[in-house]
Amino acid sequence: MSSEILKVRFDNTPEEIEAAYKAFHDKYTLRRKIIYTVIYLIVIVLAADLIIRDQANIAGYIAGGLSLGILIFNWVKPVLIRKKMLQGMAELGTDETYNMSLFEDRIEVETEITPADAKTETVAITTHGVFPVEEGSEAAKELAEHPELVKDETEIAKTVYRLAETEIFMADRKDLLLIFVNRSYIHAVPKRCLGDKELLDFKAYFEEKGLC
Repeated sequence: MSSEILKVRFDNTPEEIEAAYKAFHDKYTLRRKIIYTVIYLIVIVLAADLIIRDQANIAGYIAGGLSLGILIFNWVKPVLIRKKMLQGMAELGTDETYNMSLFEDRIEVETEITPADAKTETVAITTHGVFPVEEGSEAAKELAEHPELVKDETEIAKTVYRLAETEIFMADRKDLLLIFVNRSYIHAVPKRCLGDKELLDFKAYFEEKGLC
C-alpha cells in the first residue's frame, strides 16, 4: 500500500459548483452542441428561403419553427439544469466538506455531509433526559478525557479512484482546480482552500502523472 503524498481539505460555494458544472458541460458536450447548432441554422435558412419563395408553404414554417425551438432549447437547457441543481442542493440543506488524498496509485475522496441546521451544542443523554454539557462539569471533563464519546450528525462517504482503472484529467482555471473523472463526474478544488505550497504540490502531482 503506497503512502499518502498530499491531502487537501476543501468545500464549495454555490458559485464554484455552478462554474464546475459549466466547465464539465463545455468540455464534454459543447463541441456536439455547436455541430447541432450549425445543422439547425442551415435548416432555418433553408426554411426561410422556402417561405420567401412561397409564403403559403406550410412546410417551411413548420421546419423553421421546430428548428428554431430546438436550437434555443439546446442552449437554454444546460442553464436550467444548473439552476435546478443548485435549487435542489439548497433545499436539501446540507453542508459538504471534502478531504482529497493523493497517493502514488490512487486518489481518495472523503465527503463529510453535515445537516446545515445541525446544532453545535454538546449534550449529555441520561436516564433523566437530555441536558446541555456545561463547561467545567463532570460530564465535560469525561468528554475531554474520552473524545470518542462525542457524537455528531456528520456522515462520511469515501470514494477511491484507482489511477490504472480511472480516466482522470485535471484542468487549472482561474480560481479552481477541476478534476474530471470518467467523463461522468467532476471535483472542484478551490485555490482559496490551498496554501501556496499545497497548490504547487497539488498541480505537480497531476503534471508528473500526465493527467492534465
